[in-house]
Amino acid sequence: MFENISREEAVSMLLDQTDGTFLVRQSGTIKGDLVLCVKEGSKVSHYIINRRNNHDDLKNQLTYKIGDKIFSSMSELLSFYKQRLLDTSTLIRIYPKPRVRCKFNFMGKDEEDLPFKKGEILMIVRKDEEFWWTAKNVHNEKGLIPANYVEFICHESARFDL
Repeated sequence: MFENISREEAVSMLLDQTDGTFLVRQSGTIKGDLVLCVKEGSKVSHYIINRRNNHDDLKNQLTYKIGDKIFSSMSELLSFYKQRLLDTSTLIRIYPKPRVRCKFNFMGKDEEDLPFKKGEILMIVRKDEEFWWTAKNVHNEKGLIPANYVEFICHESARFDL
């Protein structure tokens, strides 16, 4: 899921992608809900996903509702729409999160920093500020990195999946 991505940013990211490319982001208007953003033809469609606790059973399970359909997990919801049309497209591929290669060693000074070594590959989680981004490494450790210490790489170059 993409955190802190606006509707406009999602459109910008998906508009030049192939049909069926999608991402899931947090809703900017309804706290706790999600939005499925999908490239469909010449536009990007936005589908609200309501996350609700199902109080009807003893498990108090979280459910995901899109339109009139209810799913027990995000995985189930995405699998359903990989086989069925939303409007004009099915879900074909998830929009890849950007990956970077570290140009220098970074030891980190603060607790929230993510130390890394030159040549290491990181996944960008979000761009918090112009010069400090949140990233994740292959060990699923997350923290802040200096943006000027890294360079973007092609998605195919990174051989791990976070």
